[in-house]
Amino acid sequence: MYKKFLFLFPLVISISLFSQEDESSNASEEEVEEIVTVGSQIKGAKITGALPVTVFDADDIEATAAVDGDELVENLVEQGLNFFNEVEQTSGGVNAARGDVGAYNIRSMGVGNTLTLLNGRRLVMNAGYQTEYIGGDFVPTMTVNTNMIPTNGLDRLEVLKDGASAIYGADAVAGVVNNVIESDYEGTEFSFRQTHHEHFDAVDNDISFKHGVYVNDGATNISLFMKHRDRERIEACEDYRWCLGNYEELLPAGSPWFGKGLDNRYGDPWYQIDLSTGKYDWADSADQAEMGIIGLHEACNWEDALDTGFGTCLYSEKETDLGGISKAKQIPQQLRDYRGDLSRTSLFVFINHEMKNGNEAYAEISTYRSRSDRNTMQGSMTSSTIYIPADYYWFSQLPDEAGWGTTKSVEFEAGRPYNRGRHVFVDKKDYRLLFGLRGTMKSGWDFDSAIVYSKARAEDRTADRIIYQKLHREFNTPGLSDTALVFNIFDPNWETNNGHRIFGDVYRNDSSSLTMVDFKMSKPDLFELPAGPVAALVGLEYRKETYIDDRDPYLDGTIPNSLFRPNISATKNHPYTSGVVGSSPTSDVMGDKNVQSLFVELSIPVSDKISAQVAARHEEFSDSISATVGKIAIGYDVTDRIKFRASASTSFRPPNLVQVNQKEVARTGSRVDAVMQYGNYIENDGENLSYLTNSAFFGDYYVFNSIRYATGAENLVPEESTNASIGFVLEPLDNMTITVDRWSIEKENTIGLFGRSNQSAYDLLLRKRLGIGGATTVEAMETWCKDNVNSTDSIITDKYIVEGSSVLRDGYWGTSDESAAHNEVFFDAGICPVGEQDIIRDEYLNLATRTVEGTDIAIYYDLDTSIGDFKITFASSITDKFEQEPIERYNIISEAVASGELPAYLTLDGYGDLLGTNDAGTDQKDSLRINYRNGDWGGSLSALRLGELYDNGVKLVDGTMWKIDAMTTVNISAYKKFELAGNDARVKFVIKNVGDERAPLADGYLGFFSDIHRDLGRNYYLDLRVNF
Repeated sequence: MYKKFLFLFPLVISISLFSQEDESSNASEEEVEEIVTVGSQIKGAKITGALPVTVFDADDIEATAAVDGDELVENLVEQGLNFFNEVEQTSGGVNAARGDVGAYNIRSMGVGNTLTLLNGRRLVMNAGYQTEYIGGDFVPTMTVNTNMIPTNGLDRLEVLKDGASAIYGADAVAGVVNNVIESDYEGTEFSFRQTHHEHFDAVDNDISFKHGVYVNDGATNISLFMKHRDRERIEACEDYRWCLGNYEELLPAGSPWFGKGLDNRYGDPWYQIDLSTGKYDWADSADQAEMGIIGLHEACNWEDALDTGFGTCLYSEKETDLGGISKAKQIPQQLRDYRGDLSRTSLFVFINHEMKNGNEAYAEISTYRSRSDRNTMQGSMTSSTIYIPADYYWFSQLPDEAGWGTTKSVEFEAGRPYNRGRHVFVDKKDYRLLFGLRGTMKSGWDFDSAIVYSKARAEDRTADRIIYQKLHREFNTPGLSDTALVFNIFDPNWETNNGHRIFGDVYRNDSSSLTMVDFKMSKPDLFELPAGPVAALVGLEYRKETYIDDRDPYLDGTIPNSLFRPNISATKNHPYTSGVVGSSPTSDVMGDKNVQSLFVELSIPVSDKISAQVAARHEEFSDSISATVGKIAIGYDVTDRIKFRASASTSFRPPNLVQVNQKEVARTGSRVDAVMQYGNYIENDGENLSYLTNSAFFGDYYVFNSIRYATGAENLVPEESTNASIGFVLEPLDNMTITVDRWSIEKENTIGLFGRSNQSAYDLLLRKRLGIGGATTVEAMETWCKDNVNSTDSIITDKYIVEGSSVLRDGYWGTSDESAAHNEVFFDAGICPVGEQDIIRDEYLNLATRTVEGTDIAIYYDLDTSIGDFKITFASSITDKFEQEPIERYNIISEAVASGELPAYLTLDGYGDLLGTNDAGTDQKDSLRINYRNGDWGGSLSALRLGELYDNGVKLVDGTMWKIDAMTTVNISAYKKFELAGNDARVKFVIKNVGDERAPLADGYLGFFSDIHRDLGRNYYLDLRVNF
């Protein structure tokens, strides 16, 4: 539609340039002002004073002691969960947005619902998408990287806490964050900051440089802002709690939370083998044996454990065989970093040239480069993928007491090395070029037009990944597997076990680009009303966004596992299993979208006391349907000291480029198998325990290789939302302002997933309702169930499914899982015997209404006293409603739980009342900032309180959730200005987290909830700044 308007861009630029030649124009006597206030694009619009905007100026930013954009974000009370954080990368998954990255997420509506601007214009999306929990599982989302912006160049940070799609376009659902860089800077400033930590040896160094100069007789200003950061690694085991893995050790004796999910150690710290023939004392009845490390794992002390002679032992997989001795567990934190080494450099150049008639040409040039290096653990083997032939050399080297007599291949079933991790290197490069022109035409219309091109790239390389193909070659290459040169699976010493050939590097290269052209014209006095002139703005915008996600051939299916094993099971091959141990497969993604916008905004003086903003925007998307959204805002000056404000708007957000262009996705992860969990619960007289020592049933009901599979987002419709706010501004004193705003967001068609856990619970309900045919004996149950339950899937024919379910399960009858004890448990539970869940088909869908409501309160007070000047700011954001309207299937499960048909302990994710849970974040966040200045002395105090929340994934049998306590941190600083070699200088000392508060205990990778909490404890920095 808008292509017919595109010719106006060069035409308008030509008109603008022509107007420069008329030096007698009134415009030549006027100074052009830059649009800098978020919420309106009309220069000097009166309504901006009535919009719910939070402003962090340079003093506020310094008071937070934030060293990068990620940390600054956390100090915004409106900021919700941040899934793009470094500790969240601890699991090491290649599907995470790794490296140096942070994101805005206002109101926890999702990172893609907050629009991020730099000097009023969009920024390119981060190269590397992440997932966030929406509905019942993880959905790919895209965001701007907050760390690409040099905080030393920020003049202020403006946060519009209101829907603004009508003003700025799609994505401005929850609000807008505008980073405003200093302009027309003059002088030179250098600063050096060094940070030390009370509990860790790591040292962080930050260098900042600012330089600004006027040239061309003062007509041109060139301002440069540079910041460089070097940050050292902190290993997870430098802290006692992070390193535990089993966080139950921190619980008091007799706590009801033992066995409820706070033990995050992994099983199989070496490897597990599955024999198809023979009976061995050191294996279980199904001929499965795990390996432990002698001197490290108690299981090696079991009386029937076999010492292999290479530093490992073989023992039964079943805890029931071990007589109370614990199975070997791995503490993954021993190979993990809390944070890795990081080097980051950002540069921003602003050029502003005033022409003879007062119009301005301007340019913004920015670059960003970061390199990070972090360590993490290996992923776990997928069963039924690798087999070791019977003539494998090291079988013959086992001691005689092993009684080794198999003549068939042995399955290399599960496990991961406890003593060799993987190493993740991420190199990120961004740049942004903007060229613009603004001024005033002879007709009195102000104009502003610019062209922007920006690109972000990320090269993610992981070294020391175990490759299935390399493992297969190791064990199946003639002249190798039957010699002493082959990898010795019984030897944990990497210096002697010949394991070097099984490793390889794996890459993921992502790039994102943004091309944008816009033109805006505004007039402060389009026409007159009795109360004054009506200001107007009209504009056009065209933008093109691209995204490329290029995966390693072992990840994208180019080298599938069937290449080396043609008869491999479908679920062990692409697209369900990748060629890299411990990584889900992902096909390459390549997509682009074109967006054309036409928008208008009016600032209307309704009366002497009432002003209004009316805006509308129409956007057309090349990969979605078009949208028209609007906004109205009203400000009412009740008295000189009381102002009323209200707004209502609609917003629109189409599916992102990954959601649209990712044709298939499979994600492997640990999930509770609701059927096995229920059997465990029945057998143990109504106790829901994750790990059991006396169980004939599956003692551990976590399935480590539950695969979620989806085929893309072809049928998705865009998200739509309605925002409303009402509030007042009170000025009880000359230097005090109090604001209170009540806000509400209702979003329809939120893109999400029903979720693996919910699908598993629904599968349990269907199987309970199918029952066992009224059987009164185990034998009768077997006969009925074999004839009536568990049809094979039509696509994956070796998997079993019941009608209406999305859960595909392994076979049971005639497998190693079938046993008299298991049959008895299934009979008691009233469920036909089944195998473990394997694949869960879970497609993207548009969810029902998501409603978020709350209240924002802020107090601003400037106090001048005889002992100095104080600037005090208090802000609080209280969320009192966060609900995701359930879909029909969820309601069916909930009703079954409420009626007692299903047990109360079941974890149902992502729907219903989410307020105060780990799906939505804390329901209250408060901050206090006090800046003090007295001549050459000054200081600050800042405090941040994060309210309590509840972990939906850790529950007691009655449904009670684990409470994550509130956390408050306080920073203080003091500075002194002085003269250094004839130059103005300042030295500043900062103590961050004065009280040495540590993050509250939670079910996280390192024992805390990293999506909202930091856990570094007290740290200090000294900052020296010199102005030349």
